[in-house]
Amino acid sequence: MLPPRAIIAASLLALLPAPAHCGKISAEHIVFAAWNVRNYLLTPSRDGTSPAPPKPAESIVAVVTTLRTISPDILGLCEIGTRKDLADLQRRLATAGLRLPHSTWVDGPDKQRHLALLSRFPLVEVRHETRRSFPLGGVIRRVQRGILDCTVQVGPGFALRILGVHLKSPRVVPDFDQAEFRRAESLILRRHVEDILESAPQTRLLVFGDFNDSKNSPVVTGVLGRAGAGTSLTALPLADRQGDQWTYRWEEGEEYTRVDYVMVSGNLRPLVRRSGTRLHRSKDWFKASDHRPLIVNLNLPDPETP
Repeated sequence: MLPPRAIIAASLLALLPAPAHCGKISAEHIVFAAWNVRNYLLTPSRDGTSPAPPKPAESIVAVVTTLRTISPDILGLCEIGTRKDLADLQRRLATAGLRLPHSTWVDGPDKQRHLALLSRFPLVEVRHETRRSFPLGGVIRRVQRGILDCTVQVGPGFALRILGVHLKSPRVVPDFDQAEFRRAESLILRRHVEDILESAPQTRLLVFGDFNDSKNSPVVTGVLGRAGAGTSLTALPLADRQGDQWTYRWEEGEEYTRVDYVMVSGNLRPLVRRSGTRLHRSKDWFKASDHRPLIVNLNLPDPETP
């Protein structure tokens, strides 16, 4: 049973008007959002390592309220639990008036936290990468959450390929060096980006995720690639309305850092709208997650543009 405060919040949410573009596509642009929603788990994890508790009901209401405010057309997610948990969020959003009927979920080696995507538009191709491996500490290991890889058909002339990642956290573990693990994961992502852009240079590619590292780290700069190269990416310089660029708050250390990114290929970069592309800021954002949503507005390309 939901606590009284959560019931009141859910009731108020139901009374809000539907998002302005609900049920129709903007004639000018679409909204992409990426968010680490912090353990969207409805039941305790049972992987036997570091079980995460279920997400509190009030936190779930805060997630739905925030997403309704942003009203994305495409939503990339980190830290979703099971397929049922993703379906639960999808259902709650639809009840709130935000219908994202198309979905995909990545079944990576980490059985607690998963990558996922919800979309207003159909997914025409899904090619998640969950098997690439690397040696570390004498053991062959795999990218913990895999790489989300899908193509969204936004319109007749606009196919958007999206990659999503959630790289190893800085939390120290006894089995390996966490920084080396994260760096190895990032090198696999970079190879995946190169494979795509070398074989299909015109691909409109967007990469999102929680990289768990700073912008000038080898992890992030390595994924971006060499500036000016045909396979390079650009990390969008997102900020909130007050100019702050942090995306994550570590509560125990009272630290605010940027670890979440949206990167775009050269062929997608001209479609990024400065207006509305930002970090979400709200008074009670921390009720939903320890990360903030990243929001990107994309122009619809001219139908004549390949």
